[in-house]
Amino acid sequence: MKILSPAEMRDLDQAAIEELGIPDAVLMENAASAVLNVLLKEIDPFLQKQGGVVICGTGNNGGDGLALARKIHSLNLPLSVLIFGSLERFSTVSEQNLKILKNLPLPLLVNPDMDQAEKLIGQAGYLIDALFGTGLNRPVEGISRNIIRFINKSGKPVLSVDIPSGVQGGNGEISGEAVTAKACITFGNPKWGNVLYPGFARQGKLYCSHISFPPEYYNCKTYTKEINLPPPLPERDPEGYKHSFGKILLIGGGSNYFGAPALAANAIFRSGAGFVTAAIPDYMAVPFSSLCTEAVLEPLESTGAGSIHPSNLQKILELAKSHDAVILGPGITRNPQTRELIKELIPRIPAPLLIDADALSVLAEDPALASKRREATILTPHKGEQRALLAKLSDNSTIENSYNAITVYKGPHSRICFHGGEEYINMTGNSGMGTAGSGDVLTGIIMGLIKQLGTGNAVRTGVLLHGLAGDLAAEELGAESLVASDLIRFLPDAIKFYRKNHEQLTESCYNTIQTIP
Repeated sequence: MKILSPAEMRDLDQAAIEELGIPDAVLMENAASAVLNVLLKEIDPFLQKQGGVVICGTGNNGGDGLALARKIHSLNLPLSVLIFGSLERFSTVSEQNLKILKNLPLPLLVNPDMDQAEKLIGQAGYLIDALFGTGLNRPVEGISRNIIRFINKSGKPVLSVDIPSGVQGGNGEISGEAVTAKACITFGNPKWGNVLYPGFARQGKLYCSHISFPPEYYNCKTYTKEINLPPPLPERDPEGYKHSFGKILLIGGGSNYFGAPALAANAIFRSGAGFVTAAIPDYMAVPFSSLCTEAVLEPLESTGAGSIHPSNLQKILELAKSHDAVILGPGITRNPQTRELIKELIPRIPAPLLIDADALSVLAEDPALASKRREATILTPHKGEQRALLAKLSDNSTIENSYNAITVYKGPHSRICFHGGEEYINMTGNSGMGTAGSGDVLTGIIMGLIKQLGTGNAVRTGVLLHGLAGDLAAEELGAESLVASDLIRFLPDAIKFYRKNHEQLTESCYNTIQTIP
């Protein structure tokens, strides 16, 4: 499912009106019907009969609310309508809906005083939020801020039209106040604010109606951002053997960081690769074997501080030649000698390379290290590492373009960005995954898939399975109790679940967006 910016959505609207001849009144009518559909589904019939309040601004979002009010009234359900703003700002089609409402016997209040508005909101069975649309890009202040506070304080179930008011449609940011909805109905395509945090947390249940746009419009190839819905996993080759499923070299480990490379190695195996070589400091060999018995060990000379010594450069480069892909970074430390080694390795490793953890801080000092590479490069930075990688770039540069790398921006609803412009938002995962070692597991899952799926799909599928394993773990253990090794424990279940339910889960964007007429 494509994700659009507010500007792209306006262009799509305009194209449908001008090129296809769909009147804007029809689009508004379809939007109102979609909201009514969700209202009847999400709001208890008792609360429907108690009556609702439709709270409108004076943009097209408010116009959708006015059209919806007429439809609710047609079902003989009680409601009131509150309008905030200058009526002169209404579009022609919104103004027409306002004229119709004025001819109906229902309470219609324009810019009521705050006491009156708060009283009506407090007496309602439910609320419709049609105050702001997806074009909001400023802080919510004044009367609007007070109204949103009344809405949230009321405790009433809220349905938001297109996006919860106060959430910025272009980035999901909240400045001032934002409505917390029971459900949100977005139109045409989800916008960035619908799927990115913190805005996503205000959506409640998210629905999407294409409001009669044809698929060649809302699925247009010119839109390069979409929900991360990778293809199904291929069937495993019944004649395959350990090397045919992927031979991965893992370079990492250092004093106080025994667990990171072991977590990555175990995740590589559990995601389907057949062979792992762990190139680690020599003194770590025995304890590492107890943490991952299947890995082949390549003990490396260590520094006095217990990290990998630069004297291992040629040995590592030779090892990389015989592997399908390489991981550089888990537990590798920030020892100055080891950092010099990393600088030499990044441009010279002759295989697809995933750079993570402290190796990213070395790359951040010299972006050219990655741009010199011929094979694919994958970066998996968390927010702090993202800031470091961006620090030496110009304001309009992106990590994926400047470092010539597929970049996973780790966080709630991780973003996966390719240097060709494609971008995917991942909808799996939960707060329990904010725990030490979670990123090492992600690194391992991605590289465990790379031989079977190719680089791009391995990254997309790896991020999705990582989050799915976390969701299954949190469901059984609770998010608070989740640790990184639980992700590996639940990874086989996640893979089986992915195989069995791929089509169904793709249709619902992993149970996060429901498409309705």
